Amino acid sequence: MPQEPVVMQATGLNRRCAPVLLTAALLAACGKAPEPQAIAVPARQHQPPLNLSVCGQNVRYDHIPRRAVTHDVNITESFLYLGLGRRLVGYSGIPSSKEISPQLKPWLQRLPDLSSQGMNLEVLLGAEADFVFGGWSYGFRQGAVTPERLASHGIASYVLSESCIRVQKRERIALDDALLDMENISRIFGVLQQTQPRIDRLRASQSRLRQQMKGNRTLPRVFVYDSGQEIPVTVGHFGMPQAMLEEAGATNIFSDLTQNWQRGNWEDVIERDPEWIVIIDYGQPDALGKIEFLLQKKELEAVSAIRNRRFFVMSYAEATPGPRNIEAAQRLAAALHPERKISVQRVEFSAGELP
Repeated sequence: MPQEPVVMQATGLNRRCAPVLLTAALLAACGKAPEPQAIAVPARQHQPPLNLSVCGQNVRYDHIPRRAVTHDVNITESFLYLGLGRRLVGYSGIPSSKEISPQLKPWLQRLPDLSSQGMNLEVLLGAEADFVFGGWSYGFRQGAVTPERLASHGIASYVLSESCIRVQKRERIALDDALLDMENISRIFGVLQQTQPRIDRLRASQSRLRQQMKGNRTLPRVFVYDSGQEIPVTVGHFGMPQAMLEEAGATNIFSDLTQNWQRGNWEDVIERDPEWIVIIDYGQPDALGKIEFLLQKKELEAVSAIRNRRFFVMSYAEATPGPRNIEAAQRLAAALHPERKISVQRVEFSAGELP
């Protein structure tokens, strides 16, 4: 039986109309021509209202957002990859330990950093946001900021597909999840026709990787090491690296875990004997520090990846759903299967310019 749609609209807030302009000093520091941080977009409605399935729930979007906020580095990169930077009034969840693409740093420096840690409702209201792009454990948390709580304040939202495993059962994770999210964001902002070529370029890279991996029968065992010394945090069956490993011709030694990111244990790492270790580079220690820790951990000395010094480093933004997943999967496939001469297509960003 169809559910009544949740209505996502922004009607209860006093929206500013004037664009916020950069100061001359900041513009000089960036070495760029003057550009506004956010443009005053005339209020528009979806005709008819847009209905999307978000975490298995039918959500209706009546209005095209004008003042958006993104949370976390991968989500912000997705938004900027689409060329929607001028719709942003701020971002959150990007501490200094999470590296954004160097191509996007100049753009990010022009926007307010609303919170380097968690999502804050009062700050969102103060920014007069009418839309938030986040995810469960990517800013949204039960008992804190949730899509329902935002809606009660007239703020629409969209939930990252990978994170839906936190609130519903899923069958699988796929690289396509991030592409679908970008298509849905484009629909919400009424720009899918302009952004589809950019999304299609990512799909073409994915198709190229699949073609180059066709017929592969060698599947190295891989341990994804996120963090943790007493107990390792790793990727389970529903985290984006699971899909990346599948595309790159490898197996995740913790694919039996039923979440996206969760705790494993060192005993299973030893028993399952990974041939490669993927290091997620963020936080402290950095990638080199994490590798040094693993090399010095005596109980791991017989593990194949440790003995053969086989490490692959991936940034946080590459390991979480976003436009750089496919490029990272290509690099991983090239490392695991050098004989296949995998081509790597670098992602190009145009943060504030729609095609």
